[in-house]
Amino acid sequence: MWNWIKGLLGNYQGQQITKPLAPIVPHTKPATVNNILQIPAIWECVTKITRSMSGLPIDILKKIDADGNTEPITTGPLYTLLNYQPNAYMTMSDFLKTITMHYLINGNAYVRIDYARGADYIAALVPLNAEQVKTELVGGKVVYKYYSDKDKIEIYEADRILHWKGIGNGLVGFSTTAFASTTLTEAVSAQDASIDVFRNKGKLNGILAAETPIMNDKQARDFLDRYKEMAEAPIGIPLLPSGFKFQSLALSPAETQLLNTREFIVKEFARWFGIPYGLLTGETGSDLVELSNYFYETVILPMCIELEQVIHQKIIKDPNLTVKFRTSVLKRMSDQTRVSMQTSYVQNGLRTRNELRREDGLHRIEGADELTAQNNLYPLDKLGQNDASQTPQTPINEKPIKQ
Repeated sequence: MWNWIKGLLGNYQGQQITKPLAPIVPHTKPATVNNILQIPAIWECVTKITRSMSGLPIDILKKIDADGNTEPITTGPLYTLLNYQPNAYMTMSDFLKTITMHYLINGNAYVRIDYARGADYIAALVPLNAEQVKTELVGGKVVYKYYSDKDKIEIYEADRILHWKGIGNGLVGFSTTAFASTTLTEAVSAQDASIDVFRNKGKLNGILAAETPIMNDKQARDFLDRYKEMAEAPIGIPLLPSGFKFQSLALSPAETQLLNTREFIVKEFARWFGIPYGLLTGETGSDLVELSNYFYETVILPMCIELEQVIHQKIIKDPNLTVKFRTSVLKRMSDQTRVSMQTSYVQNGLRTRNELRREDGLHRIEGADELTAQNNLYPLDKLGQNDASQTPQTPINEKPIKQ
C-alpha cells in the first residue's frame, strides 16, 4: 500500500499511478472511455473542448534579434508537420482532436515521435492510445511502455514520446475517467431509472392487497391473468374487484426528483471539465460572450500553454524558435466589434496591417508591415504652440465660422 501511495505522489521508482487508491463510494462501477463517452454531458464537454483546440493554427516564430523580435516561419518540414500533416493518415485538426480527447479523459496524451530514416528530422507524430501506455521511472529516467496487440510491449525512452499531461504528480496526469467514477456511476444509475420509467410507460410497480379471505391457487392465477390483460389493454386502466386495492412499492419520478438529479449531474460534469454550465446548455439568459471568454481563458489557454511547452521541449529543441497557438481566432466576435478592435490596434501602433490580415486569412500586401499611429496626440509642453502640420481649429472663445 505504501508503494502505491508513493507512486501516486510521484516520488517512487517503477510504474506511476494515475488512478485513485480507492473509490470514495464503495461498489463504484469502473469507468472506461467506452462508457464515459456514452454520457451526453461528457460527450458535449469533450466535443466542445476538442473542437476549440483543433481549430487553432500553430505559429512557428524565429527570433531575429537580441531584443526578442520574431518573424513567422511559413515553409519547411517542421511547418508542414505542425500545421497540415503530422502523419500519413491525419490532418492537424484530426491530430489535435485525438490527443485532446486522451488528455481530457485519461489525463495523459502520448505521441510517438518518428524520425525520417537516415535523417535527423521528425517525419511523423503518431498518437498512442493512452490506455495502452504505462509510464515508469527507472533509474531516474522516464520510460514509456506501450502495450500493443498480441501482448507485445514496445519500450520508448523519453525523447521518443511527446507526453502531454494534466494535473497529476509531475510524471503522469491523473485520469479524469477514474477520479470521476462516482459521478459516472450516479449518472448511469439515473439514466437507468429514467429508461425504466419510459419502458414501463410511466406505470408504477406495486402489489395487490386483498381485504377478503385468501383465494386458492387457481383463483389467484385466474385473477392475475385477468388483471394482466386489463393492465396491458390499450386503455391501460385495470379494474380491481371489490375488496382489492393497489399499493405502490416504487417511488414516482417526482418523488425521486429524477429530472433534478439528471440536471445536477450535468452540472457536475461541467465542473469536472471546467466548462461554465450556461455555456454547456446554452440556456436563455446566460451571457454567452462572457462565459465564452471565461472558458477560453481558464480552460483553452492553459491547455495551449502546456502543449506549447511540450512541443518546444520534444520537437522544436531550438532556443531561437518558439511555437505559439494563435488563440486570437477563438474570439471571433461580430464583424463590427472585430473591425473596431483592429482599427484601434493599427491606429495606436500595436499591430501591423499585415499581422491582422494574416489572422483574417488574407494574403500579405506590400507596405503594410510598418507600425503606424494617428498623429493627433500632442505633448503637454507643446500645447498652445502653432504647428503648420496641424489643421487650424476655431478657438472656443470665438464665434464659430458660418459655413
